[in-house]
Amino acid sequence: MENRKEQIIEVALKRFAHFGFHKTTMNEIADDLRITKANLYYYYPDKPSLILDVLCAVITELHGKESDLIEEYQGDLMSSIDQLLELKASFMKKYYVFHINENLDWIKGIDIAKALAEFNKKDILIMKSLLEKAVANDDLKLENLEDYAQSFTEILKGLDILHTVSDIITGIPNESNVDKILSSQKRAARLIFEGKLIRK
Repeated sequence: MENRKEQIIEVALKRFAHFGFHKTTMNEIADDLRITKANLYYYYPDKPSLILDVLCAVITELHGKESDLIEEYQGDLMSSIDQLLELKASFMKKYYVFHINENLDWIKGIDIAKALAEFNKKDILIMKSLLEKAVANDDLKLENLEDYAQSFTEILKGLDILHTVSDIITGIPNESNVDKILSSQKRAARLIFEGKLIRK
Protein backbone atom coordinates (compact mmCIF):
# COMPACT_ATOMS: atom_id res chain seq x y z
CA MET A 1 0.00 0.00 0.00
CA GLU A 2 2.83 2.42 0.85
CA ASN A 3 4.34 1.95 -2.61
CA ARG A 4 1.02 2.85 -4.29
CA LYS A 5 0.72 5.98 -2.12
CA GLU A 6 4.22 7.00 -3.17
CA GLN A 7 3.22 6.58 -6.83
CA ILE A 8 0.13 8.70 -6.27
CA ILE A 9 2.14 11.42 -4.53
CA GLU A 10 4.71 11.44 -7.35
CA VAL A 11 2.04 11.81 -10.05
CA ALA A 12 0.05 14.37 -8.06
CA LEU A 13 3.21 16.37 -7.40
CA LYS A 14 3.87 16.71 -11.14
CA ARG A 15 0.31 17.89 -11.77
CA PHE A 16 0.21 20.26 -8.80
CA ALA A 17 3.61 21.75 -9.65
CA HIS A 18 2.46 22.51 -13.18
CA PHE A 19 -1.19 23.47 -12.78
CA GLY A 20 -1.56 24.32 -9.08
CA PHE A 21 -3.77 22.69 -6.47
CA HIS A 22 -7.02 24.31 -7.50
CA LYS A 23 -6.85 23.53 -11.22
CA THR A 24 -5.85 19.89 -10.75
CA THR A 25 -8.67 17.39 -10.35
CA MET A 26 -8.66 13.98 -8.74
CA ASN A 27 -9.94 12.59 -12.08
CA GLU A 28 -6.81 13.87 -13.83
CA ILE A 29 -4.56 12.30 -11.23
CA ALA A 30 -6.43 8.98 -11.51
CA ASP A 31 -6.15 9.14 -15.32
CA ASP A 32 -2.40 9.82 -15.10
CA LEU A 33 -2.05 6.77 -12.86
CA ARG A 34 -4.34 4.70 -15.10
CA ILE A 35 -6.53 3.79 -12.15
CA THR A 36 -10.18 4.49 -11.39
CA LYS A 37 -11.18 7.51 -9.36
CA ALA A 38 -12.66 5.09 -6.80
CA ASN A 39 -9.27 3.40 -6.50
CA LEU A 40 -7.61 6.78 -5.94
CA TYR A 41 -10.19 7.64 -3.26
CA TYR A 42 -9.36 4.36 -1.52
CA TYR A 43 -5.89 5.77 -0.79
CA TYR A 44 -6.90 9.42 -0.48
CA PRO A 45 -10.50 10.07 0.59
CA ASP A 46 -10.24 13.71 -0.52
CA LYS A 47 -7.99 16.13 -2.35
CA PRO A 48 -6.82 18.05 0.77
CA SER A 49 -5.36 14.87 2.31
CA LEU A 50 -3.44 14.23 -0.92
CA ILE A 51 -2.22 17.84 -1.02
CA LEU A 52 -0.95 17.53 2.55
CA ASP A 53 1.01 14.36 1.72
CA VAL A 54 2.46 16.03 -1.39
CA LEU A 55 3.59 19.02 0.67
CA CYS A 56 5.07 16.69 3.29
CA ALA A 57 6.99 14.82 0.59
CA VAL A 58 8.46 18.04 -0.84
CA ILE A 59 9.41 19.45 2.57
CA THR A 60 10.88 16.12 3.71
CA GLU A 61 13.07 16.00 0.59
CA LEU A 62 14.21 19.60 1.19
CA HIS A 63 14.99 18.96 4.86
CA GLY A 64 16.98 15.85 3.92
CA LYS A 65 19.12 17.81 1.46
CA GLU A 66 19.60 20.60 3.99
CA SER A 67 20.78 18.08 6.60
CA ASP A 68 23.22 16.59 4.06
CA LEU A 69 24.67 20.07 3.40
CA ILE A 70 25.14 20.68 7.11
CA GLU A 71 26.86 17.31 7.54
CA GLU A 72 29.44 18.48 4.99
CA TYR A 73 30.21 21.66 6.96
CA GLN A 74 33.78 22.73 6.21
CA GLY A 75 34.30 25.67 8.55
CA ASP A 76 32.74 28.49 6.51
CA LEU A 77 29.41 29.47 8.05
CA MET A 78 28.47 32.13 5.49
CA SER A 79 29.15 29.76 2.61
CA SER A 80 27.02 27.08 4.30
CA ILE A 81 24.17 29.55 4.86
CA ASP A 82 24.42 30.63 1.21
CA GLN A 83 24.21 26.99 0.10
CA LEU A 84 21.14 26.39 2.28
CA LEU A 85 19.43 29.51 0.95
CA GLU A 86 20.28 28.58 -2.65
CA LEU A 87 18.90 25.08 -2.09
CA LYS A 88 15.63 26.52 -0.73
CA ALA A 89 15.49 28.94 -3.66
CA SER A 90 15.87 26.05 -6.12
CA PHE A 91 12.92 24.26 -4.48
CA MET A 92 10.92 27.47 -4.46
CA LYS A 93 11.50 27.96 -8.20
CA LYS A 94 10.62 24.35 -8.92
CA TYR A 95 7.40 24.52 -6.89
CA TYR A 96 6.59 28.22 -7.19
CA VAL A 97 2.98 27.53 -8.11
CA PHE A 98 2.54 25.99 -4.62
CA HIS A 99 3.90 29.14 -3.06
CA ILE A 100 1.38 31.54 -4.57
CA ASN A 101 -1.72 29.48 -4.97
CA GLU A 102 -4.51 31.19 -6.85
CA ASN A 103 -7.13 29.73 -4.53
CA LEU A 104 -6.56 28.72 -0.93
CA ASP A 105 -9.86 26.83 -0.56
CA TRP A 106 -7.89 23.58 -0.41
CA ILE A 107 -6.76 24.55 3.11
CA LYS A 108 -10.28 24.21 4.48
CA GLY A 109 -10.84 21.03 6.43
CA ILE A 110 -7.17 20.10 6.37
CA ASP A 111 -4.90 20.14 9.39
CA ILE A 112 -2.41 22.30 7.53
CA ALA A 113 -1.65 24.49 10.57
CA LYS A 114 -0.26 21.51 12.46
CA ALA A 115 1.85 20.43 9.47
CA LEU A 116 3.20 23.96 8.92
CA ALA A 117 4.11 24.22 12.61
CA GLU A 118 6.03 20.94 12.35
CA PHE A 119 7.82 22.11 9.18
CA ASN A 120 8.78 25.33 10.96
CA LYS A 121 10.14 23.43 13.99
CA LYS A 122 12.28 21.33 11.66
CA ASP A 123 13.53 24.48 9.87
CA ILE A 124 14.64 25.89 13.22
CA LEU A 125 16.33 22.63 14.24
CA ILE A 126 18.23 22.50 10.94
CA MET A 127 19.48 26.07 11.39
CA LYS A 128 20.39 25.35 15.01
CA SER A 129 22.42 22.29 13.94
CA LEU A 130 24.40 24.46 11.50
CA LEU A 131 25.08 27.08 14.18
CA GLU A 132 26.16 24.33 16.60
CA LYS A 133 28.66 23.03 14.04
CA ALA A 134 30.06 26.53 13.51
CA VAL A 135 30.41 27.12 17.27
CA ALA A 136 31.97 23.68 17.85
CA ASN A 137 34.45 24.41 15.02
CA ASP A 138 35.37 27.76 16.65
CA ASP A 139 34.08 29.62 13.58
CA LEU A 140 31.35 31.46 15.44
CA LYS A 141 31.04 33.02 18.88
CA LEU A 142 27.41 32.84 19.82
CA GLU A 143 25.24 32.00 22.79
CA ASN A 144 21.54 31.19 22.82
CA LEU A 145 21.75 29.17 19.61
CA GLU A 146 18.08 28.24 19.78
CA ASP A 147 17.06 31.91 19.93
CA TYR A 148 19.33 32.78 17.01
CA ALA A 149 18.07 29.81 14.98
CA GLN A 150 14.44 30.71 15.63
CA SER A 151 14.87 34.43 14.96
CA PHE A 152 16.92 33.88 11.81
CA THR A 153 14.37 31.38 10.48
CA GLU A 154 11.57 33.87 11.17
CA ILE A 155 13.49 36.66 9.40
CA LEU A 156 14.04 34.44 6.34
CA LYS A 157 10.34 33.55 6.18
CA GLY A 158 9.36 37.19 6.63
CA LEU A 159 11.57 38.24 3.72
CA ASP A 160 10.01 35.46 1.66
CA ILE A 161 6.51 36.81 2.31
CA LEU A 162 7.58 40.43 1.78
CA HIS A 163 8.74 39.69 -1.77
CA THR A 164 5.82 37.46 -2.74
CA VAL A 165 2.82 39.18 -1.18
CA SER A 166 1.77 40.75 -4.50
CA ASP A 167 1.92 37.32 -6.16
CA ILE A 168 -0.17 35.82 -3.38
CA ILE A 169 -2.79 38.57 -3.66
CA THR A 170 -3.02 38.56 -7.46
CA GLY A 171 -2.41 34.84 -7.98
CA ILE A 172 -0.06 35.75 -10.83
CA PRO A 173 3.27 33.95 -10.46
CA ASN A 174 6.45 35.95 -10.84
CA GLU A 175 9.22 33.44 -10.42
CA SER A 176 11.91 36.15 -10.63
CA ASN A 177 10.85 37.10 -7.09
CA VAL A 178 12.77 34.06 -5.88
CA ASP A 179 16.03 35.77 -6.85
CA LYS A 180 14.98 38.89 -4.91
CA ILE A 181 14.16 36.75 -1.90
CA LEU A 182 17.52 34.95 -2.09
CA SER A 183 19.46 38.20 -2.37
CA SER A 184 17.55 39.75 0.53
CA GLN A 185 18.03 36.66 2.71
CA LYS A 186 21.79 36.57 2.03
CA ARG A 187 22.06 40.26 3.01
CA ALA A 188 20.19 39.54 6.24
CA ALA A 189 22.48 36.58 7.02
CA ARG A 190 25.56 38.76 6.67
CA LEU A 191 24.06 41.52 8.79
CA ILE A 192 23.25 39.05 11.56
CA PHE A 193 26.36 36.84 11.58
CA GLU A 194 29.30 38.83 10.18
CA GLY A 195 30.16 40.43 13.53
CA LYS A 196 29.98 37.06 15.27
CA LEU A 197 32.35 35.16 12.98
CA ILE A 198 35.79 34.27 14.31
CA ARG A 199 38.47 35.10 11.75
CA LYS A 200 41.32 32.59 11.78
